[in-house]
Amino acid sequence: MSKKAKSEAKKKRRQQKTARKAAQRALYEQRKRDGVNIKSKRVKLAAKRQKRFRLERHRAGPCGNFGCKKCNPIPENLVTPTHARA
Repeated sequence: MSKKAKSEAKKKRRQQKTARKAAQRALYEQRKRDGVNIKSKRVKLAAKRQKRFRLERHRAGPCGNFGCKKCNPIPENLVTPTHARA
């Protein structure tokens, strides 16, 4: 293989790699705009911030937490937890 053929092949591979990376970058930007990239750290953190444990507030009714002292006053919920003794 001649020097010219090698350099042309290398140039072609570099252009293909650049095009592939640009296509991936465009895909990620599109997913970011659409909000469909569910595996990204940004999306996971946003979902975590929006996630709320309570279904209802106490003034509107029971909160839905089965361990709540106000909504579910069974003896197990009213006892203060004790630490395990060695």
